[in-house]
Amino acid sequence: MGQKVNALSFEGNGIENCIQTPAKITNLFDTSKVLHTFGIWDTGATDSVITASAVKSLGLIPIGQKYVRGVHGVKMVNEYFVEITLNNENISIKAKVTECDELSSNGSVGLLIGMNIISQGDFAITNYGGKTVMTFRIPSLQRIDFVEGIRKHTPIVNDKIPGRNDLCPCGSGRKYKNCCKNKK
Repeated sequence: MGQKVNALSFEGNGIENCIQTPAKITNLFDTSKVLHTFGIWDTGATDSVITASAVKSLGLIPIGQKYVRGVHGVKMVNEYFVEITLNNENISIKAKVTECDELSSNGSVGLLIGMNIISQGDFAITNYGGKTVMTFRIPSLQRIDFVEGIRKHTPIVNDKIPGRNDLCPCGSGRKYKNCCKNKK
């Protein structure tokens, strides 16, 4: 039986400079404490962070402290273990997060989604037709390489998950079942 694949997409009204999607943060030590919020996707952040108000709302207790480097230098912050749920309950990831200052003036954004989550799947942003579209799929299913696609004059991104007997999208010339499918 194949692995379960989940995905989400965000489409802006034009070219966007900030991508936010709905998220749910759950206190893993008291699962009755849940926060519905928005998360900002940030490939420049090594790890995900939650705001001080999210920490308070969830009644989180630190599991430790960690040095983090940000725009204001290096500082020691509290670290927590939470469950982050995306895409209407379809993507759920347990992750360590650190605490940060508020991310929005009205408190609507409680989460910054960093590379510790993004790197668990396939992530892409396009601005085709003057509209920003972000899409995220978990788990990672194929290599996406625009430079290689241009060099080989082949379709850059396959619009479907390869079948067992299809050629592997990595370009090896072998069937998917005998190549990257077994590397998952």
